[in-house]
Amino acid sequence: MASYIAVLAGAAAALLPTYWLWAYMSWYVGYRKFRRSHGCRPLRRAPQWDPFLGLDHFYRQAQAARRNKLLYYIQDWFRAVGPTFGVDLLGDYLIFTDEPQNIHAMLATKFSDFEIGAHRRNNAADLLGSGIIVSDGPAWKHGRALIRPNFTLKQLTDLRLVERHVQRLFHGFPDDGSSFDMQERIFRLTLDVGTDLLFERSSDLLLPDATEAAQKFAWAFDTSLEGVATRMRMAKAGRFYHHPEYLPACRFVHEYIEKVLDETAQLERQRQADRKAGEEAEDSADEPYSLVKELIRGGVDRVDIRYQVLNILVALRDTSACLMSAAVFELARRPDVQAKLRREVNETLEDGRHPTFKDLKSMVYLSRVVRETLRMYPPIPFNGRVAVRNTVLPRGGGPDGAAPIYVQKGQQVAYAVFSMHRRADLWGSDANEFRPERWETARPKFEYLPFSAGPRICPGQQFATIESSYFLVRLLQEYSSIESRDEGLPWMEKLTLTASIAQGVSVGLRR
Repeated sequence: MASYIAVLAGAAAALLPTYWLWAYMSWYVGYRKFRRSHGCRPLRRAPQWDPFLGLDHFYRQAQAARRNKLLYYIQDWFRAVGPTFGVDLLGDYLIFTDEPQNIHAMLATKFSDFEIGAHRRNNAADLLGSGIIVSDGPAWKHGRALIRPNFTLKQLTDLRLVERHVQRLFHGFPDDGSSFDMQERIFRLTLDVGTDLLFERSSDLLLPDATEAAQKFAWAFDTSLEGVATRMRMAKAGRFYHHPEYLPACRFVHEYIEKVLDETAQLERQRQADRKAGEEAEDSADEPYSLVKELIRGGVDRVDIRYQVLNILVALRDTSACLMSAAVFELARRPDVQAKLRREVNETLEDGRHPTFKDLKSMVYLSRVVRETLRMYPPIPFNGRVAVRNTVLPRGGGPDGAAPIYVQKGQQVAYAVFSMHRRADLWGSDANEFRPERWETARPKFEYLPFSAGPRICPGQQFATIESSYFLVRLLQEYSSIESRDEGLPWMEKLTLTASIAQGVSVGLRR
């Protein structure tokens, strides 16, 4: 018996290399056929002295990240190598691209061929669970189905909620020309607005007597998001990330939202009781909107509500805050742009009234300033996808990079909107300059994607644009000058899930 087993083991050992060779040859023949049928050509590779781990690139990226200039480093990398290239990095082969056709294919036309990937889902799970931002497949479709019907034009165009918090923001600004960091206060504004819109009660961080719980929530929100962003940048190694404040911060964020859910559910039960007793109209037009309330009324699972609302809060707070901060950063440095925008505001709102949604839509130069801000400083400047099947991207192959490239199942593709938005061949020789006037003639297609594209377009896109436009108009109405106090420091990124300004926005205001 023993000899029989030994014979079988020997035969298996002898046949195993043959099987491996057959499997490889079958794959290779299929691979060659697939490439040939789609006209794919070899992808250029970035030069590197370490062909296995890419430690040279990793070291230079780490150095750039420590100086808050990683996005500039990646932009220069593309200019040196080309719009699409492959590179070995820490044992993984990655494709990098800032080619509009490739990015649009992944996000829209070939959407079903790509997903955000397991690394992103796993690295964000402690905070964001299976919410809409970090999920794929059925979980993502479920989240989209819950969220989309609850963000209507009515919520987006009712600016009374935003005005209430803008008034608090202005009340806390020094108006004697003394210097302060406006970005830090803008992030408080957008968290207050976001929580008010989603929870039917604000965190009220702009109030001088903000509660200890609200202040701790703001700290925990920032700390946990920074941890998630660090883990995502570490990719496979993200599971080894450890910071003593990360998990406690995630837990506090969840506890804070659970308390909101308790209070909202209790209030909803009271409303139902009042309706039955005839003390409240069945559909009160004055009843404030709340995403949490709508999801509770819809019978959505409690844990599901927590994660979906938290994912939307990230989009509402960070997208708007990054856009507002970058716009003020440029307006303060560009008195000419500030003066031109102020003239449009004064001409549109001659009586000094607050702008309506219709007013905001009518201001052409305001729209150009916002668009140019989003071009120069897209809130999500760098992202990635993973191929779920063998597929093709339209450009990057061959000596001139004009041929399609083969993308194998499981391949990671990183794409840089920040770099694409600053390509001179797409935007002109002044692509690195802030010039709203370019939008008099610019009619971009795939080369302008500040909020992503396709089915996964940013859920906070419309609200971020409206809220930011309203804030800028009200800022110019309230103050006669916005002066830069950052001593000409260049824009440097602080990367979490979005890109804010590392040094803040130091300004002085005068009424």
